Amino acid sequence: MDLNSLFFGIVSVGSLAIFFYLGRFKASRRQLERQDRIEWTTRKFSLWKIFIYGVVIVSALILIEYLL
Repeated sequence: MDLNSLFFGIVSVGSLAIFFYLGRFKASRRQLERQDRIEWTTRKFSLWKIFIYGVVIVSALILIEYLL
């Protein structure tokens, strides 16, 4: 085991420990019951638009790569 693996292993275990420690805490009632909450049940973009934008972006990248 080299120093790189040891370092990133320690960082990942430390990150998990911090994540699970902070996961115990819950938001306060004041944070949960706000009037200006984001409406998560409605979509801002339809899946069709996301698909079209994706096709356009991939096509543009292919065209740029082809021209270069």
